[in-house]
Amino acid sequence: MIWGFDTPPLAPLSGGGSGFSPDNEVTFKTMQLTPEIQEEINQVRQNCGYFFMEGWSILSANGKDTLSFLQTQTTNDALQLQVGQGQSSAITDRQARLITSFSLHRMDENESWLLSDNSKTLHDHLESYHFREEVAFETLNLDLLALQGPKSMLILEKVFSSLPEKPNGIERHDFEGVPLTVIKKSLTGEEGFIICLPSELKENFIQKLVNAETQSTKIGEQAREVLRVEAGIPIFGKDMDGKNILPETGLEHSSVSYNKGCYIGQEVIARIKTYGAPNFALMGVTIEGPISPPMNGSILLGDKKIGIIKSSVRSESLDKLIALAYLQKDHRSPDVEMDVSINERPFKIKTCLLPFYQASTRKEHSKKLLNEALQIYKEQENLDKPIAILREAIDIYPKHAEAYEALGVFLAKQDKLDEAIALMKRLTEINPQEIMAHTNLSVYYMKQGRIEDAENEKAEATALQFEQAVEKSMAKKMKKKEAEQRKKEMAEKVEMFKKVLEIDPVDQVANFGLGSIYLETGRYEEGLLPLNTVVEKFKDYSAAYLLLGKTLEKLAENEKAIDVYKKGIAIASKKGDLMPLKDMQHRMNQLLHSSP
Repeated sequence: MIWGFDTPPLAPLSGGGSGFSPDNEVTFKTMQLTPEIQEEINQVRQNCGYFFMEGWSILSANGKDTLSFLQTQTTNDALQLQVGQGQSSAITDRQARLITSFSLHRMDENESWLLSDNSKTLHDHLESYHFREEVAFETLNLDLLALQGPKSMLILEKVFSSLPEKPNGIERHDFEGVPLTVIKKSLTGEEGFIICLPSELKENFIQKLVNAETQSTKIGEQAREVLRVEAGIPIFGKDMDGKNILPETGLEHSSVSYNKGCYIGQEVIARIKTYGAPNFALMGVTIEGPISPPMNGSILLGDKKIGIIKSSVRSESLDKLIALAYLQKDHRSPDVEMDVSINERPFKIKTCLLPFYQASTRKEHSKKLLNEALQIYKEQENLDKPIAILREAIDIYPKHAEAYEALGVFLAKQDKLDEAIALMKRLTEINPQEIMAHTNLSVYYMKQGRIEDAENEKAEATALQFEQAVEKSMAKKMKKKEAEQRKKEMAEKVEMFKKVLEIDPVDQVANFGLGSIYLETGRYEEGLLPLNTVVEKFKDYSAAYLLLGKTLEKLAENEKAIDVYKKGIAIASKKGDLMPLKDMQHRMNQLLHSSP
């Protein structure tokens, strides 16, 4: 079990039960969230939450043959890892059934760490295939503390001089004279980190977090379960096990390299990729009403079994029950409502792509705070609250130039010119090409009577403006030249495709290519015929549905575009064409949300 923490057993949720039934319990429960649980969820989504990961452990692999040995056993490309980098990975059997999943982190030249919630199985498997290779395995005696949320980096920056920048990145640090390690890893859909520390540092480290006025809150198991499912993160032993082939779980998108050499199960995984999607695969469903279906409940459409329910929770952000479920490929089209029975009880479900919840980036969050600050100032002409919000926006995303500029203006209005000047200097250090920073510095210096400094900053702003204007002009000329060349090449291709269609009017490549060029060059009406020909004659060509939908959008035929996307999504879901599937889903959602 992934969520094994220092919390008591799950207490019943209001409405008659916890909602987290044992796998063998076939009962239906009303699932609601208490205000306390929802507040914990909000803390992680908006600020930061922490919890200990007692169900997880670190397996150290050390020796000169470490990476070469792991390369033969795991699904991802271990050899491409540099020191400080990490990756998601897995181990499968010869039928591509999942043995365990984990993340691999390269510590130094000879040592790598394997982070897992199924460490014994992982250790036993590696030892069973370990013969002459120079590599030793050891489960490390470390406590694992997770910090999750958009402000997790801000909190840890108060403790450490640097942090891993990329997912699964790893860094060693010193705390009170004792070494500890930081891994960048999300367990909730939000940006997050895992602190690997000796037990004797546990209390001191937590106390430091609490004393730092960081708005970090301890998160209980029920809140973590909701966060996990909203993020679409399956866990071993609950949502997947040794009966699942890896492509069913969705892990292949992050945990499989199709360019590395052989490993156990590689042939089956490659074959599935080549010939289409697995018969069953994990995706999301929403469930109408307050009643939760039981874990492992069979989903029947009429008399036909089309899937099986896994983890389910109540999501307040979506205002409904959500669940992870394995669905048969003919029923994996998103946004399809179905009246089904689960363990002989009727349910109305709706399919959807994972994740249910998409976290905002720090940049997006910072922009939201900027807009909030400006709105408050516009409505109230109050400076204190907008200034506090803008400071938060800069903390979250230190390169947000617009937030710096707005904060500088507000500080200047309060006659805090020294602080406004320091802020603009900081911005010029981050981005020396930021014209507005130099312009603002000139204004603030002038207000202080520092004429020479004001003139120097004005001259710097003017020089930058001139340089950027010259660069822009040159780039424009180059772009024009490239556009003319591109136009010539596309005209030649159009003629070639037309000649092919004179011989074979339904040629797939020629019609698709012609439709693609017409879309790119703005000849939308002309693009309809060839693209419609492709989708009519080659009904499983999901990329053609995407281009046709885009063309219809350009013609303001949004209702028709939505219909095309729905058909294309159904095709792409069956085939496992992930790229056009996600693009069509995104575009369709935008159209639906923009509809009156």
